[in-house]
Amino acid sequence: MSVKKSREELFELYQNITKGKGKPLNHWEITALLETYGLRDIDAEKEYGYQDLFEMAKELVPFIDERDDYKLRSIQSIKESGIFKRSLHNYIKGLAFSLPMLVQIIFTLAVGYAIWSSMHSDLERATAISLGTFAALIVTGGSAQAIGRKGLFYLKLDEFTLARNVSLVLYAVGVLLVILLLLFLTFVNFFFDVYPAAMFGVAATYYLLLSLFFLSLSIFYMFEDYLSIVVLTFLGLFFVYILHSLMHFSLPMSQIFGLIGLNIIVMSAALLKLLRLKDKNSSAEGSILPKPSILFYSLLPYYSYGLFYFTFLVIDRIVAWSAQSATNPYVIWFNVQYELGLDWALIALIFLMGITEVSIAEFMYRVNDRVTKVSFDNVEKFTEEIYAFFKKFNLFFTLFSLAIVIGTYFFIYGLYITYHIEFLENFLQQPTMYIFFVASLSYFLLVNSLMNILFMFSLSRHHIPVKSVGYALFGNFFIGIILSRAFGYEYAVFGLLAGSIILWVMTYRSIKEMFKRLDYYYYSAY
Repeated sequence: MSVKKSREELFELYQNITKGKGKPLNHWEITALLETYGLRDIDAEKEYGYQDLFEMAKELVPFIDERDDYKLRSIQSIKESGIFKRSLHNYIKGLAFSLPMLVQIIFTLAVGYAIWSSMHSDLERATAISLGTFAALIVTGGSAQAIGRKGLFYLKLDEFTLARNVSLVLYAVGVLLVILLLLFLTFVNFFFDVYPAAMFGVAATYYLLLSLFFLSLSIFYMFEDYLSIVVLTFLGLFFVYILHSLMHFSLPMSQIFGLIGLNIIVMSAALLKLLRLKDKNSSAEGSILPKPSILFYSLLPYYSYGLFYFTFLVIDRIVAWSAQSATNPYVIWFNVQYELGLDWALIALIFLMGITEVSIAEFMYRVNDRVTKVSFDNVEKFTEEIYAFFKKFNLFFTLFSLAIVIGTYFFIYGLYITYHIEFLENFLQQPTMYIFFVASLSYFLLVNSLMNILFMFSLSRHHIPVKSVGYALFGNFFIGIILSRAFGYEYAVFGLLAGSIILWVMTYRSIKEMFKRLDYYYYSAY
């Protein structure tokens, strides 16, 4: 056993463990702070000369009243903060995640094209652009999740240098993955002649430009700078519009040059935001990141989740588009009717996505509010209250989803009846109509599952979401393959529905189990 530290050294330790914290109530709480700081019983014995952390904590109790700069423990009352105003703010914040998609859809309907979409492209070009977009989403999904999670984690700890460094490293990893996949796909297409060189060139160009765009946007998501994301999306639309409508460039060239210009601006702005973090925090603990093996292990769940999730979103299209390979010129060929049904369902999905931010914000708000008001020997009441909120919110979400889907249908139907827009007539035909309704039900279950996943992520439970999305992807693909080959391409949408059901069942069951011991999961998460 080592010699005990001096009073000054112990007081310095006490200041470190209580930095940014509220005033401890007793030696039990000081023990928890010592554990959070990373100390163990063996450290208390060998480095500080105490039998264990509990004995050491008792020695630190006199310091409680010697410090007067504690962080105030005040959580605004739910009633005082205004639930409607708070929920509206969080809904708009959540909507920002999918707002660029909505802007794209609206702009396409208004002028016939957007940054990378067009109503007038031939099927060959539409296929190439779509495949490039799908590949970009899949390959950048993991990196975007990792940047958003790890970078934001360091930002919340005010470790700005670490936030900058880890973001740059993960961004570089993302770019490397983009290049490696491009080389692999080029190799496959060259030797197996899957698509003509010109068609593959279009897909590769959009893939590369969109991958860089999505990766750069992840930096803005990390900073929760949603306004800039919307502004940058409008800027990209403005570039394409100027080049095509005013300068009379062809639409393909306008989109490519527009994406190049947009990427230059987005990448420069993202890099500038990261570099500004360098000297923002003079009291940071350091600038050295964890060892690559540790960083890889800690981020693997997010890479896996991003890969599975974005593949899940597009796999039913691949299945449907390849269902008629015998009559199509290539294995995967753009299907207008199927795509229209999903695109209209995406409108409903966009407005549903805003609810996810409301759900997690209200969940954590109530948990943090109630944990300070329920005594330690009455944890059943704490769990019951939070679970009651969970059930009420799910009922609200179900009604809201129903209103959104019905509203989307009647909005499109009303536009067609009132203005007789020829394009909208395609939406009201079969099988596009029932694809829309089945996809809408699927997206309802998907967003509800995402709410469950966000609850688990907020309580540091990562393995269940990854496992659930993996099984859902498997179900989506194989059920879609079987039904689309047996009955027709449009039945691939039931693969999407089956996958969404699998995801919802698995995440809901896990959430119910967590609510049985919410006190444990809440404490162990931090």
